[in-house]
Amino acid sequence: MSVTERVAYLKGLLEGMELDTDKKEGKVWKAVLAVLEELAECVCELEDDNARFSDVLSEFDEELAAFEEEMSGEHVDFLDEEEDSLYQVICPTCGEVIFMDDTLLSEGSTICPACGEELEFDLSDLSDEDLAESLIESVTEE
Repeated sequence: MSVTERVAYLKGLLEGMELDTDKKEGKVWKAVLAVLEELAECVCELEDDNARFSDVLSEFDEELAAFEEEMSGEHVDFLDEEEDSLYQVICPTCGEVIFMDDTLLSEGSTICPACGEELEFDLSDLSDEDLAESLIESVTEE
């Protein structure tokens, strides 16, 4: 029996009791039933959404499996380390780990995607060798 059917059954039981909704006891039961009906509707919507998301996730999983199968055995360089170095920065406010490339670092600041805090970088006096070691320290000091 679904949640909606259970609530309908309770509604029938309460109507059969012929409670006077003008009295305190009747008002309480009427309010409880209204909340149960609303909750049952929300549960049904969540179940529908969950089923849709599950279908989308299954499709994505199938596409990913097909892609992995297609790529297996082949060596693919997605990141050319000479051109695109990635740096790991930890937001001092929320602790979120953020990965940045040289282009983003050269802008001088970014917004933390987790908490919205603006992170500023002053890299003018760092050499390329010192950049990777000092980046996290400079962010946490601000």
